[in-house]
Amino acid sequence: MKMKWKKNKDEVPATVKKEKKILTPAEKKKRRKKILLGAVAVCLALFFVSRMFAPEVLPVVFVRQAQTATLEQTVDTSGTVKTEVKKTYFSPLSAQVAECRVALGDAVSAGDVLLAYDAEDLKSRETEASLQNDEAYYTYQDTVGKSNTDAAEYGRSSHDVEILEQQVEDWKANVRALKQYITDMNCFLREAVNDGHENDAEEYQNRIDQATNELAQREEELADFQSDLAEQKGIKSSTEDSMLTANGKKQIEATKELAALKAEKVKTAVAQVAEGLKADFGGIVTDVKAVEGSVIEEGGELLTIESNEDVCVEISLSKSDLEKVHEGQKAVITVVGKEYEGTVTRVSKSATKNEKGASVVAGEVHIDNPDEDIFLGVEAKVKIQGTVVENAVAVPIEAVNVGRDGSFVYIVENGVMAVRNVETGISSMELVEIKSGLTGDEQIVLNNSMGLQEGAQVTPVEG
Repeated sequence: MKMKWKKNKDEVPATVKKEKKILTPAEKKKRRKKILLGAVAVCLALFFVSRMFAPEVLPVVFVRQAQTATLEQTVDTSGTVKTEVKKTYFSPLSAQVAECRVALGDAVSAGDVLLAYDAEDLKSRETEASLQNDEAYYTYQDTVGKSNTDAAEYGRSSHDVEILEQQVEDWKANVRALKQYITDMNCFLREAVNDGHENDAEEYQNRIDQATNELAQREEELADFQSDLAEQKGIKSSTEDSMLTANGKKQIEATKELAALKAEKVKTAVAQVAEGLKADFGGIVTDVKAVEGSVIEEGGELLTIESNEDVCVEISLSKSDLEKVHEGQKAVITVVGKEYEGTVTRVSKSATKNEKGASVVAGEVHIDNPDEDIFLGVEAKVKIQGTVVENAVAVPIEAVNVGRDGSFVYIVENGVMAVRNVETGISSMELVEIKSGLTGDEQIVLNNSMGLQEGAQVTPVEG
């Protein structure tokens, strides 16, 4: 029978038991350094071995195949909603405002009463204008009638003056002849008396007496003619001064016509505003000058209405936008979260500077379907719809580069970078139309951020 020997845990065979050496700190540090250097050597060996047997790693580029798409070129901008129809109302006559029925910011419809005039004041204004017209008319009639009478008197007196002047001259000649005759007879009488010819002396005396009587009569008649002449000259002068001249007649005719026009104008204005001043179109009251109880003079400003039915968005276009925007293009307009249809109606031919100093061109987009939710003066977003190209070869915008010779893209052919010159067309927010240079089957490099040159080997990855 085989005997089992039980080993005492405290007993160690002499051949196994060996006393452990205690290391100093310097020895421990030296030992750790050897272990570390050995580990580094092993890592380096493994790295070089892996590099010797691993395949070459090529640069990775993200690519995408050109696609066929329908492209629509749009211009996104913003602007301010403003009216296309604005009217400032002026008072058609001088009258007192009884009631102003609108305030700043009120919405009105066509035909709404904006303000009312004092009815009694309107009646007084119409009566006053009518009386002024009557006064001007009767003054004209009286002045013209008197002028016509004076003209007739002037004509008659002028004729009489002409005749009387001739008669005065004739009678003066007769008086002078009679005086000369009497002088001659007196000479003959003296000679007859000196010669003792009594019969001749008596004859001469009779002739002298007869001529003297006739002279007295002629002088009396001459005095009457001269008096009549002076009287007719006075009439001629006074009627000439009081007669209307051609310009004077035109002046009083104009005064009469002006009074008639004013009376008719006031009558028409009173009829026009008898039921109140009414709005010609729907819109927003943007200014009020009229004050209740005040007298507004003719032509005085009352209030202003801006249409909210004929409205547009005033926009600013950059230089790059000009080739994309033309009158007649359709647009989508967003006002306070609501979309409306629009049409480009105006593109200015003159640029201005904006607040940042950049050159911009003003434009207007008419809102085709406005409603009661339109607010004047608020900001609106505008998307102008431009050219549409269907079945276009298109690539992402970031894939197109621009060099001295024009536009180009990078492509990958059989793992090698290549360059293709292209002709671009319109662009959307993400894609650019390629008119020529690509077939559509190429792998287009999306972004050559690493600056790889043509001929470089790459690993294409679908992006």
